[in-house]
Amino acid sequence: MSSAANEIGLLVEELMPLLAALWDMVPEIGGSPSTGTMGHHKASSSAPWHQEAGPLLYSIAQEARKLEASLRRDASGRLGQRRGGSDANTTAALLSICKLAYGVPDADARLAARIISRWIRNARQVIDQDERPMPVPVRPGRRRPPCPYCGTFSLRVVPRDGAIWCINRGCTDRDGRQPRGTLERSTVTGGGMIVWPDGRITRNRDLA
Repeated sequence: MSSAANEIGLLVEELMPLLAALWDMVPEIGGSPSTGTMGHHKASSSAPWHQEAGPLLYSIAQEARKLEASLRRDASGRLGQRRGGSDANTTAALLSICKLAYGVPDADARLAARIISRWIRNARQVIDQDERPMPVPVRPGRRRPPCPYCGTFSLRVVPRDGAIWCINRGCTDRDGRQPRGTLERSTVTGGGMIVWPDGRITRNRDLA
């Protein structure tokens, strides 16, 4: 059973409540009765179009449909019928992606997981300002740590929970995934360190 496909299921489960929060930030997005499509409906809302949530919801909806079609093509050789534009169809596309991931090569599933991870990060950044990524904090006058996998200074951290990743799109860890770790404190020395899922630990006394 593909570990990447399993990861997709967990990522979609994480994404769902974030989408619900984004939908609550925008008013009704109109659909078309003539085409049978429906947008997000929030009947009691008089809120203006949210400048960040609205475009992000549109982007996720479009990319989810494209990703579903791509995985279906890889799994069965056909694209299938394109879904309508409703929130329900976006949810259905995400659930379909979870299933289709088990029928495609592991590399394709890993790529899909990276795409969904990006949606999650972007959604969190819109919902919670503390989720906005920033360079890894270091002591004044000290150099920021390079990524241990690609050697570039591309590490970014989310201050609220210490989630850290490399933004270099070509970078992968020893398991072939985009590096995603956590910024922690050593219980022995009290110094900063970055713990990576593949077992690597980056210790740096200059971490703030």
